[in-house]
Amino acid sequence: MSGAETTAPDAARRQADPKTAVVVIHGMGEQRPMDTLRGVVDALWTYDGDITSPRTSTVYSKPDAMTGSFELRRITTRSVRLEEGKAKRADFFEFYWAHLMTGSKIAWVVSWLCGLLIRGPASVPRRLIFPWLAGLFVLVFTACMMALAAFKALPEWLSTLGLPAMPAWVYVLAAVVSFLAGAVGAVWLGPVAGDAARYLSPTPDNVGARQKIREAGVDLLNQLHASGKYDRIIVVGHSLGSVVGYDVLNYAWGRLQAEDLLARHGPGSPTSKALAEVETAAGLLIHAKRKDIGPARVVYRAAQRSYAQTLALAQAELPPLWLVSDFVTLGCPLSKADVLVARDPEDLRRRVSRREVPTNPPWLEKNDPKQKRFRFSYPVNDPIRIPHHAAVFAPVVWTNVYFDNLLIAFGDIISGAVAPILGRGVLDVRLKIGAPVFRHLDYWKSPASDKPWLRALRRAVNLRRLDEATLWGKQAEAAEIEAASLAPDVIL
Repeated sequence: MSGAETTAPDAARRQADPKTAVVVIHGMGEQRPMDTLRGVVDALWTYDGDITSPRTSTVYSKPDAMTGSFELRRITTRSVRLEEGKAKRADFFEFYWAHLMTGSKIAWVVSWLCGLLIRGPASVPRRLIFPWLAGLFVLVFTACMMALAAFKALPEWLSTLGLPAMPAWVYVLAAVVSFLAGAVGAVWLGPVAGDAARYLSPTPDNVGARQKIREAGVDLLNQLHASGKYDRIIVVGHSLGSVVGYDVLNYAWGRLQAEDLLARHGPGSPTSKALAEVETAAGLLIHAKRKDIGPARVVYRAAQRSYAQTLALAQAELPPLWLVSDFVTLGCPLSKADVLVARDPEDLRRRVSRREVPTNPPWLEKNDPKQKRFRFSYPVNDPIRIPHHAAVFAPVVWTNVYFDNLLIAFGDIISGAVAPILGRGVLDVRLKIGAPVFRHLDYWKSPASDKPWLRALRRAVNLRRLDEATLWGKQAEAAEIEAASLAPDVIL
């Protein structure tokens, strides 16, 4: 019997007892397979006393047939009470993509940085003015020092012009800066920043790697869906992995066949009713006054969850259509999407309106606040409508966890609030810096403790599929969540 074969009783059992799949996407750098996944599993399962007890916290590492990589394992759990108190198991997978983005050259990174930094001040968002100025200064200063160190004939050239020679310490400084720049390039620019430079730059040298990464991510989601073992998929992305996850979800949704969507959205069907509710909630959220954004977001996210559940159910001999219910981003660079994904804020707005960049809520095809008629489905006036290809966040709830930053080096300068950039439907959860250290790798750190970032991570992933009020308490209707004020978890 091959590994793909199953007995009839086994297949029936899997259909009767579906599991939750959690797909973890690692960030940039020369990541080792499974390192990120093991840390996330410890934080979300092994040491989460709200989910497991000492008896049920054990996890098992099994072969991963979904990804096809012998370097990866599936981490599975025991059965515990999760959604609505029903016993359920979870499978954790890592979408490993680092091997598809190797061979980055420092020259590519420098070119990407120059493109980001050498621009007119008018194209820089106000919130990024200080990091832009700091980065531009470092770039220009380093270039000048390296040129000075390389130009050995400079003292003689200055004397021929009748100019005084530079002090000796200037040349020493230039040599030191050149050495440090070379070390940083070898240790960080190529191996780490090279991933971001290549993935975020659609140049001919990078298109092939970008395509392979996205295709592999879409294939993984399709395999999880086709396996019949799962009734819910949660995608968790860290750092650049959150951008990869955002793209994978967008392209996976865009590949849904119109015929399948039409079959599910028949007149009067539960799916079409849920779609109408999420569209109305989306429009009201988009047009809500600032003080009403929080309450409108709670209604919208509840409607998203209802719509996701209708798509995940088999109806009238139709199989489940879409299983991804939640997208969780940690240290997400999409907080700078207006300069990383697009050239500037105006370019981002143009791409959003063309349905190239998905937002949450999705771009509205019909937007009539006076009549309270809102649609991101089409044809707008037809009785049978389906969401457009950029409406992936109609059923997918997006929660973004980020650390504050201070003076670039402290906290997490890579992360930030996403809702102001990609839509009010994103729930931002803010973490204070605490100790003056770099926090980009701290989102699942110290899993046996009760740190605020663990509370934020566990609630954001929401394995028990709780509603907003239960998850966030008094802060559910706040503009964003302050993680430090969340009630403590149960600690084993």
